[in-house]
Amino acid sequence: MIAPKVLLNSSTEIPTASFTSSDDRQLWVLATLAFAVFYSNYMVAPLVPAFSREFSVSANQLSWLIAGYLIPYGISTLVYGALSDWWGRARTLVALLCFAATTMVLVSFAGSWRTLVVARILSGVGCGGIVTIALAMVGDRYPYAVQGRPMGTMFGGIAAGIGFGSTLGPMLNPLVGWRNEFRVLACACCLGAVFVFKHGCCIHSATREPGSFRRVIREYLLVLKTPRGGRTMALIFCNGAFHGGIFAWLGLLLTHRYHLHDAGIGLALAGYGLPGIVFGSMIGRWGDRYGRRFVVPSGFLWAAGCAFLLIPRSPRLVAALIITALSVGFDATHPLMSSITTSLDPKHRGQITGFATFANFIGMGAGALFFQHLIAVGFSTALATFASIQTILGLAALYVFRRERPSRLRSVELATT
Repeated sequence: MIAPKVLLNSSTEIPTASFTSSDDRQLWVLATLAFAVFYSNYMVAPLVPAFSREFSVSANQLSWLIAGYLIPYGISTLVYGALSDWWGRARTLVALLCFAATTMVLVSFAGSWRTLVVARILSGVGCGGIVTIALAMVGDRYPYAVQGRPMGTMFGGIAAGIGFGSTLGPMLNPLVGWRNEFRVLACACCLGAVFVFKHGCCIHSATREPGSFRRVIREYLLVLKTPRGGRTMALIFCNGAFHGGIFAWLGLLLTHRYHLHDAGIGLALAGYGLPGIVFGSMIGRWGDRYGRRFVVPSGFLWAAGCAFLLIPRSPRLVAALIITALSVGFDATHPLMSSITTSLDPKHRGQITGFATFANFIGMGAGALFFQHLIAVGFSTALATFASIQTILGLAALYVFRRERPSRLRSVELATT
């Protein structure tokens, strides 16, 4: 069982050894794998208009290309996170990378829109858990007080996947085709599996005895019942719904407002994720130095402000800059909230990190579906609704994270070295 004292009152960590150059090398490999997973996810939304033309169906019929990936992805993390605690991080990660590569190949050979949707759903199951286990590895190796930099690196890889996927995905489609893009990503997953297999013994793997299904569910419920765990999970879900909902339909928004095609959509989304690549580690260090209590709420409010700015029709360049700025809100919130989840209970880190990923991706899938329904009223209404809710969440975050102070982080660091 998870110790309630750990969840309620502290972020006590398992003692951690000093860091070596191999730690940073493994960190960059994990960040690269996160890049590949998120590239494969974020390249799809801007390509919905292209899929619509290729398979001669409406964009609405393809809505499950997004939600059908995100929801299975999120659900599967509940299994993979706990499995990595029982079976070991490295072995679980190798198996998932091979599974993910297979499903990406299946996507690349889809011959109809129905086959494409089914293959995407399987891909969600295949990719689910890769980033979760990578984040758990970071939590295994780096104390909570100094996780800002490595988490920033991990989410820099994620941001790069978001940025390049949403940009190069549609831009490369006329040149090499989206099918070949998925095949290249499958090869990247295979190479990652080889590296983890060869160096798995060097990667810390916090294993434990398998538990019953009832025990696992009880541990999840215990996380939700504690103030620090429950509130953090709730905000992760809501934040995922906001960013996932808006981004999923930005390509369609740009098509309707500016009549852009694949290359134009890619250029307009070129800046999304760029701030995370450049400033991800720095934002993480701000969280370590000044506390999550200031940085995370600021990220919520910043993202809400950007969504409000997207409501009026503006020049293409201005809209592209706003979209770039929007991603800063994600960079200032999700990495630091993920860092909190890795500290909730080190003995069940994989399981709880999987729970956080589940909350994020289920939120993203739900947000994509909710935003789609609001589009029927109008993009302005959808954006105004999401921005208003995000503003309320930002104000709530000031209360939820009020105890995540630097002094608290320093005391955790001393306890773990």
